[in-house]
Parts: sequence; C-alpha cells; structure tokens
Amino acid sequence: MTMKAMMNVETYTKYFLILFLSLGIVSCDDDDDVIDDDEDYTGSITAMDQTISQTDNTIMVQSVTVGQNSWLVAVNSGDENTDNFIVDPVMIEEGTESDIMLTFNEDANLMEGDNEIVLKLYAESDDGILGEWDIDDEPITDTSGLLASETITVTMEAMETSAFNDYDTNGDGYLDADEVAGTYQNDFSNWDTDADGSLSDEEFSNTTFGNTDANGDDMIDEDEWNAGNTSMYGNYSGDNTFADYDTDANGTIDSDEWSTGYADSNWYGTYDADTSGSVTEDEWNTGLYNDWDTDADGMINEDEYNNYSGYTGSWSTTTGTTM
Repeated sequence: MTMKAMMNVETYTKYFLILFLSLGIVSCDDDDDVIDDDEDYTGSITAMDQTISQTDNTIMVQSVTVGQNSWLVAVNSGDENTDNFIVDPVMIEEGTESDIMLTFNEDANLMEGDNEIVLKLYAESDDGILGEWDIDDEPITDTSGLLASETITVTMEAMETSAFNDYDTNGDGYLDADEVAGTYQNDFSNWDTDADGSLSDEEFSNTTFGNTDANGDDMIDEDEWNAGNTSMYGNYSGDNTFADYDTDANGTIDSDEWSTGYADSNWYGTYDADTSGSVTEDEWNTGLYNDWDTDADGMINEDEYNNYSGYTGSWSTTTGTTM
C-alpha cells in the first residue's frame, strides 16, 4: 500500500470514530430526555375540612387528579417531608377519581378538637413493587418543587358519655364491678406489652402515664394532672402537687418525671393484691373500682360515676403503648 493510501485510511478512521462518538452522545441525550419525561409527574387534590367522631375515623377526599397511577396518603401537619403515614396509601389510577375514603390508623393520635392533616401524592414507580407503595414511589411536586398536597382540618368530636342509668343494668342505683367494667375501654393487651398476662412495675407506670396523658402527646400538662388526680390516683399522690412532679419546671411532666414521682407512691403495691410482683387484669379492674369507690362502700353511685366517666372517655386502644 502506498503512503498516500495509508494516510487516506487513517483519515477515514478518524472521521468514523468522530461520527461514532457523536452518535453515542446524541443517543445518551435521547435517553436522558426519556427519563426526564418519565419523571414529569403531575397531580392535584381537592378536599374540604370535616368532622369525625371518636368511633368513625374515616374522611372523604372530594377528588384527586393525576397524570399517572399514584398513591394518596395523609400525614400529620409538620410531617409533610416524611413517610409517617396516618392512613394506608390508596391507589389512584391515572385520571380523576372522586369521593375517596381514607381511614386513619390507630397510631394517628388525633385529639379531640381540630387536627391539621396534610394530604399528598406519590407517583407509582416502575422501579419498585407495582401495586404496592414503596420507597421508589416519589412524592409529586409542581414546577416550583412544592409538594402536590392539600392541608385540611379534621375536627374530632368529644366522646359522648352514656348516662349512669345505661350502665346500671339492674336498676338498683349503683354500679357493681361487672357494670363498671363496661363504662370504660380496658384494652389490657395493649398495656401488657410483653404479653405475659400481667403488668410489671414498669408496664404499670407506662399505663398510668398513658392514661393520664389524655391528648397522647407524651407529656402531662397541669390540666391533665388535675383531671387524673381527681379521677384516678389522688389516693397515691398524697401531698405531692403538679410542681413536685414537674422537676424541671417546664410546665409539663414527661415519662421520666412521672416514673420518679410514681416510684414514691404505693400505687403498684396496692393493685398487686396478692403481692406476686405483677398486676393481673382482674387486679387492675379491682384496683380501678376501689379507687373510684371514693366512699369505700363497695358500690359506685352516680356521683362517683360522674367523677371518673369523663376522664376514662379519653382512653383509647393505644393507651399505655406510647412510651
């Protein structure tokens, strides 16, 4: 081969390589464009403020419009940037769906009165598990990077307390032990966290703390202290005041402060009637009954019932498990 021919081959080779690289770059750009298009998720929510009862924990979302299959979820206000869902995610197919029902989980911790709830959307991703929400499903945002969300107020009505006569089934003007047991929600299994059929000293402390913390915020304020002291543990607090328990003087009693004050009482020992070192469900019920029988006549009259009934109305299925 002549020198000139060799130079021509070399030149053509260079051109071919340049063309090949150029096509590769264009191909990559095209791929990137496809990915960007896939991630151009859209969605909007229309929802109104609403009121629920203590027994009906379901809300309705008027409509949701999405440009792809998506998940509708709800979180407490302040948890917008978390996956702390307080409802099970509901699949919304591409397009518009109306009158979507959302049921709050037991750990939603909604309080009586107004609760701010944030509804938001996640796009169903092909990278994750189809038909099931997972971490590959991305929150939908608008062109400004703001979440596609809607904040509403969910108002929980106060617990209605049945009349004394509703529980006094034999009509004798008093509540016996069996009748009293029906006046409050006693989910002993939730309090018994190790499921051994009884409450240890620690479980008992956690339970009494959870019962006193009526709004479930893991703190006992002075109003909660006064209500509990009047309706449940006045026999054990002695001369101790709210300020005695609130050792850091910040206006609330946390679980550690409660445990310290509780340890100075004989509350657990009184309930542990057989001195076995554990409190059974029967002992728990008997202890409550005796505490509410303020005149110690062995029966609960209407005045005694009215003293505790409003207090136990705030007890929920999650009482005693927040710590």
